[in-house]
Amino acid sequence: MVEPSVPAERWHPITRVLFRFGFVYLGVGTAGQWLVLALLRTFGAPHEWVVATWKWWALYPLNDWVAERVFGIETALSYAETGSGDTVAHWVSTFTWLVVSVLIAAVWSVLDRRRWEYVRLHGWLRLVVRFALVASLLLYGVIKVLPSQMTFALYRLVQPFGDMSPMSVLWSQTAASEPYEIVLGCAEVAAALLLLVPVTSTAGAVLAVVALAQVFLVNLAYDVPVKIFSFHLLVLAALLLVPEARRLAAAFAGKAVLARKAPPLLPSTRGTWALVAGQGLLGLWLVIATVMEGWDAWHLYGNAREKSPLYGIWNVTEYSIAGQAIPALVSTEPQPASPNLASERLRRIIFDTQHGIHVQRMDDSLLSLPATVDPDGRTVTVTRDLQGQWKLADLTFERPTPERLLLVGQLAGRSVRMHLELVSLDRFRQLNRGFHWVQEAPYLL
Repeated sequence: MVEPSVPAERWHPITRVLFRFGFVYLGVGTAGQWLVLALLRTFGAPHEWVVATWKWWALYPLNDWVAERVFGIETALSYAETGSGDTVAHWVSTFTWLVVSVLIAAVWSVLDRRRWEYVRLHGWLRLVVRFALVASLLLYGVIKVLPSQMTFALYRLVQPFGDMSPMSVLWSQTAASEPYEIVLGCAEVAAALLLLVPVTSTAGAVLAVVALAQVFLVNLAYDVPVKIFSFHLLVLAALLLVPEARRLAAAFAGKAVLARKAPPLLPSTRGTWALVAGQGLLGLWLVIATVMEGWDAWHLYGNAREKSPLYGIWNVTEYSIAGQAIPALVSTEPQPASPNLASERLRRIIFDTQHGIHVQRMDDSLLSLPATVDPDGRTVTVTRDLQGQWKLADLTFERPTPERLLLVGQLAGRSVRMHLELVSLDRFRQLNRGFHWVQEAPYLL
């Protein structure tokens, strides 16, 4: 059975040109890319595949040519995953996609100038945009609901506030209140779930715009390196609301609003039902896979992670190198960026996770180093790299009492001996202040 044809609309020429540009740039270059990458990730594709897919979707090698010829960038662009979405490669790729989209839209407008509307193609664009938003909002929402994006870290308790970057301040502020982080994630997850269902997709888009506007604002205000990504997410969510603008305005004005009727994306009833079923299965897969991914992250490096066997903040009370005691002299001069740990005294060692330690030097600067603690062999192994190929320290430990620790061994090729004392976490206001319904005055200490 074939659905009756819907009377063709007559779009304004400018609307048609803008749609062609938006379809290429936002549909293919942005939403399509994110959806494919999300599917590769959730289906467990090798990390190299994900990186290679993004590299070619970033229009490599054209992107490299633009970087060199247009922007004068002489070094090769890096497409490696660094956790930043604002790398040089990202910025150049954004520019390249903009130019390519303009050119394709221009050629498309000439070749297809007799086409009056793109109603059905617009429906497909909305479908891809919806699921790209669902995949992104689900991921970022779940890792807040199961806190693993902003996590509590012990070393923040002894890091001077002035040494923290704006992004570190934002991360620490959010991690300081787990319920607050969870509520932020719930808003993103709710928007994603509403976007999954066509009849609630408008409500989901409204909630997504509110949530993503806040995300984009803090990314700008705190210099978080996902400005390009969050801006485009916000644009995609707003794009879904453009056809609904008049209906939304009427609804907010308290007027009755009729449901918008969109033509089917496929001409047959059987095809339409198959598409609906496919959307349901895809949505269900994204939800299940993302929750599983978030659960693993929560237990691996989130707030549910296993703690180090020596968990705590340890003050170094005595320190000797090659049998010579090194006095605890607090330094006001900044230490070299690449420290020679073999010849300087340490102030604190923070054991938090099972995969690393933080070393605080006498000027209060912090070093993050990969490390493993073997409670059975009573050893602490510190390396310079995550692969453990460059060993920095090989120490044995004794713990005569729960509050005292002795570390002895080799550090940067020299014999060291350290006596450490555990700092009580109850002394930190951030942990002992608690919650109060009644307060006679603001507590700003």
